[in-house]
Amino acid sequence: MPLPTASPEQHGLRSADLLHLIDSLENAGLDPHALTVIRGGHVLFRGAWQPWAMHQPALVYSVSKTFTALAIGFLEAEGLVDVSAPVDRYLDTPNPHGITVRHLLTMNTGHSREQTLELSFDIEAVLTIPAAHAPGASFAYNSPATYALSAIVTTVSGLSLTEYLTPRLFEPLGITPRWWMKLDDLEQGFSGLHLNVDDLSRIGIALADEGRFGGRQVIPEAFIADATHPWSDTTDEGGGDWALGYGYQLWRSRYGFRLDGAFGQFVLVVPERNIVIAYQGATTDTGAVLDAFWRLVDAIDNTAVADDASATAALATRAARLDSWDARATLSVTTAVEDPTGWALVDTESGQWELLTPYGVITVRADGWQRTVVGDGDELLVLVTRGEQRADGSVLVHVVVPTSPHRLIVTRDGDGLHIGWHIAPLWRASLTTLLVPPLVAESR
Repeated sequence: MPLPTASPEQHGLRSADLLHLIDSLENAGLDPHALTVIRGGHVLFRGAWQPWAMHQPALVYSVSKTFTALAIGFLEAEGLVDVSAPVDRYLDTPNPHGITVRHLLTMNTGHSREQTLELSFDIEAVLTIPAAHAPGASFAYNSPATYALSAIVTTVSGLSLTEYLTPRLFEPLGITPRWWMKLDDLEQGFSGLHLNVDDLSRIGIALADEGRFGGRQVIPEAFIADATHPWSDTTDEGGGDWALGYGYQLWRSRYGFRLDGAFGQFVLVVPERNIVIAYQGATTDTGAVLDAFWRLVDAIDNTAVADDASATAALATRAARLDSWDARATLSVTTAVEDPTGWALVDTESGQWELLTPYGVITVRADGWQRTVVGDGDELLVLVTRGEQRADGSVLVHVVVPTSPHRLIVTRDGDGLHIGWHIAPLWRASLTTLLVPPLVAESR
């Protein structure tokens, strides 16, 4: 069922303020991809910047962590997990330092930031390597700890995270089947979940209403109270919205709390203002994205505001024309492709181009985005391209991977072909890290 909609003004938000938000995201070169603004369970704004689309699931990075924590919450409600119990009650792994499930949830295993980099994704290492601090005494962002939570879910339930959450969370929220990347034989937990912005909206609505969605208690209310409590002191995390505390795989925020993934994958939940913002984008300046959203929250009135026909019409027109191509002058390469072997850009008789890549030949048009799917079986690569001949004779091509936040920028000039990532994927800057199954590639 689609989420109900309403005009912004009916819920105390001015269309002019939403227009200003869009300007803030676009003019600062923050590369927005998809956005919903919801108040009182009603969608006040919904839009995606081409070639990203509202329906397309994309990698949400560490937003995945919150879904892993929710799986633990369901296990706790079913009496299958005690979050205060030591991890070795559920995993057949030595645990000499008494690390508990809550220590994993709150990233309070006691390891220093430097130590977390040494843990890799070895669960035994998480539990046995002596930490710099006593468990529960010090916070350090710790993806291996979340990977251990995924192992607990699968060991206790006999199901993967996705299988376990589908009847308990995804289906009640109206989220259709989704895919979670694996590490070895285990769904990652710490990252790898692919969701669209409407999916993010639905989880935000439920969290804002103490676990209720569509008149039904979907998420255990007691677990939400625990999950949103600032268990961990994060004052050493660089200031701003990262210094306000950490709950169960959730960050406390200037207002409310948030699900937070790399490069600006956000669900902002502000129960005290009854607002949810779901967002997907690609920037290393995620603080600027949050600042833009907080300005919008500050502009909210608690009652309906007067209609502004001009601003309402302008917002509708703007929403229908959102296109990331328009911001190409503000998007630059931050990471060069290490090995450009096998890449070439060839002119065609029609005045378009063919981009030769190690993954196949991809058509590039100047008059719009062109979608191509390469690969076979369960390893597909979705690419959307667009190009232009520039005044200086060079050619610019953007190669977007819409199942992720990422894009490659290709230029051909007198010095040859240059290829780089606007924002490179985490862990390994390669298109092969962004392969997806048909469930993601063919989502409509």
